[in-house]
Amino acid sequence: MTDPTITTTAAPEPRGPYPHVRVHEGLAWVTGQIGRDAATGDFVSGGFEMEFHQAITNLENILAEVGSTLTDVIRTEVQFVDEGDLDAMNAIHGERFLPPQPARTSYGAAFLWKGAKVQISCVAVVPSS
Repeated sequence: MTDPTITTTAAPEPRGPYPHVRVHEGLAWVTGQIGRDAATGDFVSGGFEMEFHQAITNLENILAEVGSTLTDVIRTEVQFVDEGDLDAMNAIHGERFLPPQPARTSYGAAFLWKGAKVQISCVAVVPSS
């Protein structure tokens, strides 16, 4: 049996041969999201903070397609380009992912797609129906 994969118009179109999310054994594995607006495909303006909020909103919209929410997230992975954005990343992550917060890995990256300042992916539990 093939695992369900979903691509949605509620998040920016993937720029490669992959779906927004793949569901396997009750877990949603969400592809990395950057601060692009789903309607325009363009980066949101306002710098790191606005891009990170948009990237998390994109995750949220993708999770909704499989019946999950940010509270179902058990792990995130965050890549960001500027080490000076670490405090802002921690603050926004803590604001958007409420207790119990997911496990997290974060690290600096030399570059991200088309000059993105931050990218986040996650693994979430898919509630059984």
